[in-house]
Amino acid sequence: MCHVSVRSVPNFVPTLVVLLTTGLLNGCGGNSPVPPDSAAPSAAAAASEENTAAPAAATAGTPATVSASTDVGRSRAPNERWKDANGVEYLGDVPLDVFFDQPYAVASDATPLGGTAPAGDPATGIPAVSMTAGNMAPSAAGGSDTSPAASSPASVAASGGATGSNNWDELLPIKDLDEEVTTIRNFLNEALQSVGSYNSSMLMIPPKAASLAALCTIMEQHSGDVSWKEDAAYIRDLAKKMNESDLQRGKKDQSRLLMLFENMTDTFNRSRPAGLEEPPADDSFSDVAEMRLLMMRMESAEKKMKNEAGSETAFASQKDIVLHEAALLGTMSKVVTQSGYGYEDDAEFVGYAQKIVDAAKEIREAAESGSFSTYELALSKVSGACQECHSAYKNN
Repeated sequence: MCHVSVRSVPNFVPTLVVLLTTGLLNGCGGNSPVPPDSAAPSAAAAASEENTAAPAAATAGTPATVSASTDVGRSRAPNERWKDANGVEYLGDVPLDVFFDQPYAVASDATPLGGTAPAGDPATGIPAVSMTAGNMAPSAAGGSDTSPAASSPASVAASGGATGSNNWDELLPIKDLDEEVTTIRNFLNEALQSVGSYNSSMLMIPPKAASLAALCTIMEQHSGDVSWKEDAAYIRDLAKKMNESDLQRGKKDQSRLLMLFENMTDTFNRSRPAGLEEPPADDSFSDVAEMRLLMMRMESAEKKMKNEAGSETAFASQKDIVLHEAALLGTMSKVVTQSGYGYEDDAEFVGYAQKIVDAAKEIREAAESGSFSTYELALSKVSGACQECHSAYKNN
């Protein structure tokens, strides 16, 4: 379930991101942290998290006919295959390099959490495979969950889906929203302090800025309250502008982003700079945050839960991490079904996204009750839904 808009990250991102995941690029540098609005992980932890979040590059199969086009501004049909001026191949508006070459091989990897028995869903046989931004999508052969909470994609969409109530309050408690925003602020503060720290963190900045823009959009609709809520639209617009052009190494972009971040910091502190542009009143999620970048945050959430709470002992001691990451996973899954991304009327796509939303809720419930077996099963549902979605949308 990926999407890319005109304002995409550089075409070389998929290749360079592999370097991030193998540790060849260091985290960001910097000096003083941003004073948090609430307790939040350090910037170093955020940078480490994002190092594992970026998807591996994959080569999509070449279709019988692929149109070459530089007209990236026009809307594409969901199943239209084409290449942009740089030779990057797309299916609709989704770049094909986000998919695995052999999705079924990935799906068959039943590596258990924490070295325990495989955490497959006994009702479906879906193994607990790792979800990546290139692994999030469905195959007709993926099986169907017969549990009441996981009905068919079409019935899920009919009962609510993207057009139903978003329930941001339920999906993302205000505490988790504010903590995530603080984590992103700390990361950006360190990453933008010098050209060197910017260069080493450059590929991690776009998904952070996109997540911040999406969270600010949610904050505008959330019933909870934070000190910066009245200025959420201005912060959203500043985060959007961070991703308005492809980032390049060097002082020019570092200075541009630093200026945006400093204006953002003043706005967070209720000292909005005079002359700051009025944010567009009609900006939607898709206008401020690319789907592909939000998918990277979803991948990061799944990986962090598996890596830091993959055994029963770790699960018991990492309740707060599980609660937070599950909330972000479910929230971003709901965001990508919103109007503007092009899938809000696609019952199948919305249905798979809803399965992830439901599984994320089950993970939170398992963390509250301390049920590791329920947690394992819910994680396997997330992985299964992601794999099914990508298989269906890539192969068809």
